Amino acid sequence: MKRSGVALLGLLAISLASSPALAHRLEAALSVVEVNPSNGVLEITHRLYAHDLEHALDLGPVGVGYFETPEGQAAIKAYCERQFLIADGQGKAMPLQFVGAEVSGDLLYVYFEAGRYRGRDLTLDSNLLQDFTEAQVNQVNVRRNGKTVSARFQTGTAAQRMRLP
Repeated sequence: MKRSGVALLGLLAISLASSPALAHRLEAALSVVEVNPSNGVLEITHRLYAHDLEHALDLGPVGVGYFETPEGQAAIKAYCERQFLIADGQGKAMPLQFVGAEVSGDLLYVYFEAGRYRGRDLTLDSNLLQDFTEAQVNQVNVRRNGKTVSARFQTGTAAQRMRLP
């Protein structure tokens, strides 16, 4: 009886550890900066795990629905503006226009525009969610005319100057 109880506890532990609900998400975010071909406006999309942003903002268990409220949208805007830099080739920050954010499953998509840009180089720095976990790795893809260049940012990585493709 003792042996079967131990075996049962072992099976229970294995099944709980492999449960999708308990699986740890990747500690990664993706940002895409795309030059709109029709008007030259820089369009920025951040893809973040909503649950991780809840922790980064120290919101407690508010649920992802919070991010679709006016207060949640304002919190997302302020956070992303603090943690993500887009600047011209000389490092002068470009003003961001918040377009909005939406939840899709466990992901949060955040949209900004940085206005029309005619330069060849951008300076980028992505610290999104690195205040939540030092293991966070962020990738930024810059696209123009169907071509893409990428940069990766880990905790402590300096801003990077990138040539538009």
